[in-house]
Amino acid sequence: MSVRSMTSARLTDGRPQLFAGSNHGLFSRWKVSEHPDAGWTGWEQFGFDHGRVMSPAAAPLTDDRPQIFAVAEGGELWSTWKVTTDPSAAWAGWSKFNGLPGSARSVGVATLTDGRPQIVVGTDSGSVSAWKVNTHPDAAWTDWSSFDGPPA
Repeated sequence: MSVRSMTSARLTDGRPQLFAGSNHGLFSRWKVSEHPDAGWTGWEQFGFDHGRVMSPAAAPLTDDRPQIFAVAEGGELWSTWKVTTDPSAAWAGWSKFNGLPGSARSVGVATLTDGRPQIVVGTDSGSVSAWKVNTHPDAAWTDWSSFDGPPA
């Protein structure tokens, strides 16, 4: 598998889960148990039907459920998250982030000091950012705001 980009998330029981975008889709693998020396599962297809993943990112919601972001080859930003705090829970269906000014090229995400995720998206016209409006894990996201990018 030729990997384009990778990110990792932590399941609610502490196990890491890796995500890799390739020419053949999005793939994932995770530790089989909570023991630090446990083995990894094999790579499995992670359902993403929106084109090749160019840039993935991950961060926990305030209840520790992982949320994954993916920039598709066509410049759209998509997201999914665990539907409950059970580490074996299903992932929500992918949902598109609407209102993105320009085509997404890359995405990064960080956790604010109060636990809310903040995403920064590099677009074809600069960088923009959004964050959860409050600490409830299902809270809405703010509107996009300009975010200074690195010097050209």
